[in-house]
Amino acid sequence: MKKIGILGIAMIMLFGMSAMAQSQQPRNENGENHQGGRPQMTAQHRAEMLAKDLSLTDEQKAKVQALFEKNNADFAKLRTEVKRDDPNFRTKMKEFRDSQDADLKSIIGNEKFDQWQKMREERMSKMRNMSPENKN
Repeated sequence: MKKIGILGIAMIMLFGMSAMAQSQQPRNENGENHQGGRPQMTAQHRAEMLAKDLSLTDEQKAKVQALFEKNNADFAKLRTEVKRDDPNFRTKMKEFRDSQDADLKSIIGNEKFDQWQKMREERMSKMRNMSPENKN
């Protein structure tokens, strides 16, 4: 009887710990909760990566970072206004991206913008090839 009681308590503790482990939400590097997917890179980190990849000047890097910060705010506003199931979602997102690309092009110039476009396409291609439906 004593063994059954100990076994019962052990099972309750085991189920309790597994339930607690499942209820914990993932956290990003700042200790904040984030839901699914990967955490977004900061505008500063994105600008630094772009500056490194395209050999941007400090002035261009500062302008790009300011643009990314502005775009983050504009994108957050857009996401509250337009939901994914909205029929105009794709159109609005394309307009947003085209505007963002035009602003970036005016800062870094045509040559570096074309180089960045090529890098973006290569990255997207890699991501498509890594998707679960392409692993078969």
